[in-house]
Amino acid sequence: MTPKFLREEAARFRGMADENTREASKLRLLGMAADYESRATKADGLVVPPSVEEAAPDVSEPDPVAKIVLTPKDAPVSRRPVGRPRLRISP
Repeated sequence: MTPKFLREEAARFRGMADENTREASKLRLLGMAADYESRATKADGLVVPPSVEEAAPDVSEPDPVAKIVLTPKDAPVSRRPVGRPRLRISP
């Protein structure tokens, strides 16, 4: 991905965050925008301007109240193979 594409995506995520009314969604979208911006900066080899860092909140640490605990009931399920089963010819 080119730095230009990454910056365009970051701007798109910032726009979606501005339009969103839910605070959690705004923070997630701003975090994604910051991630794309940092990828673009690494690709450019430039230093991130302070305005970009200040615009995106620090979302590196998750909210301790919103922990997700998986129980055996929620564990991933094994899936069947896709397609037709092979013909078994018995001797």
